[in-house]
Amino acid sequence: MYRRFLEEARNLLQEVLARRGLEITATFEEPTGDFGDLSTPIAFELARPLKKAPKTIAEELASEMKPRGYVREVRAEKGYVNFYLDYMAFAIPLLREIKARGGDYGRGGAGGTIVLEHTSANPDGPLHIGHGRNAIIGDTLARVMRFAGHEVEAQYYVNDMGRQLAIVVWGLRRLGLERDKKEDHATAQVYIEANRLLEEDKSLEEEVARLMREYEAGGEGIKKEFEEAARYCLQGMVATLERLGIRHDLQVWESTFVRNSSVEKVLERLKATKYAKEGEVLYLDLKDFGIEKELILTRKDGTYLYTTRDIAYHIWKSSQGRVVDVWGADHKLVAEQLRTTLRILGETVPEFIIYEFITLPEGSMSTRRGIFVSLDELVGESVERALSEVRKRRPEADEAFQRHVAEKVGTGAVRYNIIRVAPEKGLTFRWEEALDFERQGAPFIQYAYARACRILEKAGKEESPQAPPSLSKDEERLLRLLGKFPLVVVEAAEARKPYLVAAYAQELAMAFHRFYMYEPVLKATRERAFRLELVLATKIALHNALLLLGIEPLEAM
Repeated sequence: MYRRFLEEARNLLQEVLARRGLEITATFEEPTGDFGDLSTPIAFELARPLKKAPKTIAEELASEMKPRGYVREVRAEKGYVNFYLDYMAFAIPLLREIKARGGDYGRGGAGGTIVLEHTSANPDGPLHIGHGRNAIIGDTLARVMRFAGHEVEAQYYVNDMGRQLAIVVWGLRRLGLERDKKEDHATAQVYIEANRLLEEDKSLEEEVARLMREYEAGGEGIKKEFEEAARYCLQGMVATLERLGIRHDLQVWESTFVRNSSVEKVLERLKATKYAKEGEVLYLDLKDFGIEKELILTRKDGTYLYTTRDIAYHIWKSSQGRVVDVWGADHKLVAEQLRTTLRILGETVPEFIIYEFITLPEGSMSTRRGIFVSLDELVGESVERALSEVRKRRPEADEAFQRHVAEKVGTGAVRYNIIRVAPEKGLTFRWEEALDFERQGAPFIQYAYARACRILEKAGKEESPQAPPSLSKDEERLLRLLGKFPLVVVEAAEARKPYLVAAYAQELAMAFHRFYMYEPVLKATRERAFRLELVLATKIALHNALLLLGIEPLEAM
């Protein structure tokens, strides 16, 4: 519905421009303050060619437009052309649409297949908070793109041929495994101790190198040993992700592309280019592309490097759909090398979402502070802090209810506090923001949803709504936000910016809290049925937005 208003405003403007023989595409924005619902700075762009002041141009353009449809009025203000939405005409059709579509409100029909790789941590220990940012960005983007209409396959690329897993296997032979610990944490214990032994005696490094060569050669015994070690660690990692509602559609093992000769074929193709250089190792010279660091393809012993196998993996992925990768900022160079290599081969280049590091304020976690904070620790701490808050707020509730709410609030807080910040920005995870029930954060949004549920439960039987004689500013703001939800989904999916959904959910929750504070619903008279429909529509939009963020919509808190 809001899209129709946007299109009508654009058409009105383009018709006036066309009559004047002006070929220019206008941009639109939401103005701040009381300057309408949509604004365009087109007059500033036309000032130089028309040799007139923007204020004069805006007034001339506005005077020539005759409002129609959902455009109630067009005004010129300070050089801007502002469009005003006809909320009285807009309200009832919008509320009916939201109610009719329910869980599908906001769903698009984009189409197209996307292969999304995210997380892909080495199977040598538990996921840390950096992996958590990767996984939450990836999973939220997958949810948003699916809702927008894309077919999405989320893949986890298992690095089973790297030195890290070879050290784990070597350590397991010498040290064994503590089976009473969570699988990934037990694996980490072996990995840490094995690294200590290798540091103490450098001659042992050859044993690890030999294991890597044997695994690449593909003997059945060594294959089983590596795969069992990787799968054992992955069990624990998957359990961590599932607690946060994160699931992958497919695990793709790195060794696949060595076993099926894909890597060998890629190397032959690269050797035929002028960029391949051979000496002690095989590498690509990418200086012609502005990349000073060579891309090493093979080691001195002839074994392949991670990036070499990754090239083959990306060629395979691109045969299935559009490829999107979520990588950390420490992989920026590798991403550029990979992109360039694929261009050299004439292959499709993937999209990269590069995220910056995440940190905790000093002293916010007691366990292993300053060295390594696992995602398990972060989630566990968040749930415990949420439980303390729930017990304060709902002391009369039974233990099962308190723990259920704490689990959903705590995990939701971790997800939201990470996804709300654009990936390219650094992030410090602060508990007072993550678990804020009053102003920002997932609990605030979940509470808005629960409040809407409670209002509707108290209201009882549905009534047929009619537009009230007038609308308050709070009602208009809520209607505008509700109408925008489908556009937010599209933009978040196509621009690969899932944090836009987080910002939207926060703004909608704030608008709903303000509406509830100043506009009576259950005690209203003539406006009661309309306002109840407004509450229902808000509940639906919040529900859908929370699910896109991977956060449980709680009917009671």
